[in-house]
Amino acid sequence: MTPNVKRQNDVNALISDCGVFFAFSREQFAEGKAKLPEGEKLVDIGAGGFMPAKNVEKFTAGMKAIEVAFKQAMKDQKARRAHILYELNNHEAYYTRDIESTMDALGEDFTRDEVLAVFNAKV
Repeated sequence: MTPNVKRQNDVNALISDCGVFFAFSREQFAEGKAKLPEGEKLVDIGAGGFMPAKNVEKFTAGMKAIEVAFKQAMKDQKARRAHILYELNNHEAYYTRDIESTMDALGEDFTRDEVLAVFNAKV
């Protein structure tokens, strides 16, 4: 399993465990709220997401732990290359011939030279 897949699986499990739901209409909000115990206080986490207020700290700590584990996995060069390749494909860099959105997605931990090396190896 690649670090990207593991991170996404871990995030999905945390979302489920913390009772996070997404609602983009009144009906979806009512459906999500109905799955929670009566009187449960909700917190708007942005991007259409809501969660029980009692789980905010657990969710925040879980997300931080997932990112720490992902950064640790990125110390492995094969995993690092796989992540760069994933983001290049995800941002259609081979189609657009532009790596800027890929660089934005990868963040400060990745250099332009490193990304270009992976990009050029596949071209």
